[in-house]
Amino acid sequence: MRRPVLIQLSLFVITAVVAAIVGVGYVLGPGTQIFGGSLTLTAQMDDAVNLAVGSGVTYRGVAVGSVTDISISETALGADLHLTLDPGTLVPVGSVARVTNNNALGIQTLDIMPTTADGPYLTDGDRLDVPSDLQPRSLDELLLQASTLTESIDPDSVAELSKTMSSALAGTGDALAGLIDDAETLSRMLDAHAPALTNIVETGTPMLDAFAARSDSIPGSASAAREITQQLLAQEPSLIHLVDRSPDALARTSALLDDTRGTVGALMTNMVSVSSVLGDRTPALSALLVALPDTLGELTSIVDGDRGNFTLVGTQGPVCWYDTTRRSVGDESPREPNLNLYCPPGPDLEQRGAQNAPRPNELGRSGASEPGNVTGPPMAEDPLLIPTAVEALDYWTTLLEGVQG
Repeated sequence: MRRPVLIQLSLFVITAVVAAIVGVGYVLGPGTQIFGGSLTLTAQMDDAVNLAVGSGVTYRGVAVGSVTDISISETALGADLHLTLDPGTLVPVGSVARVTNNNALGIQTLDIMPTTADGPYLTDGDRLDVPSDLQPRSLDELLLQASTLTESIDPDSVAELSKTMSSALAGTGDALAGLIDDAETLSRMLDAHAPALTNIVETGTPMLDAFAARSDSIPGSASAAREITQQLLAQEPSLIHLVDRSPDALARTSALLDDTRGTVGALMTNMVSVSSVLGDRTPALSALLVALPDTLGELTSIVDGDRGNFTLVGTQGPVCWYDTTRRSVGDESPREPNLNLYCPPGPDLEQRGAQNAPRPNELGRSGASEPGNVTGPPMAEDPLLIPTAVEALDYWTTLLEGVQG
């Protein structure tokens, strides 16, 4: 036999064997494996209605095997479906199955739904759970439920509902048409702003989570909001007056800002410097705000009828002062007092300052070695009274009368 003929015969034999294997596999179904290695599982169901030997088995909709046998379960309370899956099919432990329709003809298959993508996986002989709510309903049960639902509907109520709907919708054709048109417009707007809406939803979810985490405080917040609302309702006349007058006030404010547009920037820049100065003197400002009301109240004591009497003390004589190092504004840290300072005694010398406070343990001036400096005019015998403008005018008039006389 010639060599080319031998090669052709060999190729024909190989092709025939492959075709036979494929044909047998096609005839016996996808779950039958010629060379073994398939996975065999058992699924227990209440009944095997509409399922038979040869029914397909899918894994998330992908065909992976078939039903090879159906038998009565050992407890006689259900049916056992014996499944043969393709080699290499990995079904995680804990997966469940459900009966589904995979085509328009109503042919049902058993679909495996895994709960995880990781192992461990089922092995030969393991059981696959088919929950009762995922099993197909029998036709008589569906008909019974439909009959019960139909009997529960009151015909008179349906007729009354139809009349009510007819009366409510009578003459509203144009409004309904406009509503449908508006819904279409709204749909287009939502579609156009879908990215922004998505961003709002994504950013709003953490906020809602935060509200949920603080749900215990929501009743208190609602109560506070109710009290504020009641106060606003009590002040309704004042609010109406404010709202009525606000436009004019805002217009004048706007005109003022427009006129001072060139100087507002400089003013704000200067406010930065003023704020820094005031910020360092917060304790002094606090003391001023506390003392200012009492001070303003004391000013009423100078009023005499329709006049105010002011007395200016021009001098109190020389005072003693110390050349001490100034601390920075805002420095309130404690420091040790200098016990070496003292004011030298002298006639009419006002010894002022914390350094002249009585020292502890009756120290007196013991250890004092740094005398203070004396400055200022001598002490006046009587306070110097400055006349008011009216008194000065009367005095000047009297002098002129004397000169003329």
